Amino acid sequence: MPPQDEPYRPVKGRRRLLIALLAVATALTVVWSLLERPGGVQWKPRPPPPDRAPCAQGQTSDCVGGKADVIMMSPMAAPAPPAAPAASTARP
Repeated sequence: MPPQDEPYRPVKGRRRLLIALLAVATALTVVWSLLERPGGVQWKPRPPPPDRAPCAQGQTSDCVGGKADVIMMSPMAAPAPPAAPAASTARP
């Protein structure tokens, strides 16, 4: 004879509230741990290296924080649209 399954018993109200509170607390802990820096270290910006000065107003090269040149491939030409089929001049 196969064993009998226990009848379904829904979760009581207090237990359901406890599960909901634990889920919310877990979600808040995960979000907080993603947003908070570990160890509470406050990072200060590093000063520029001594051999380069920060950029002056309007200066774009030979300074820290200047313009960076980017080499890109030239865009490829768009493919030609397919030719329309030739109209038949023969009449049936």
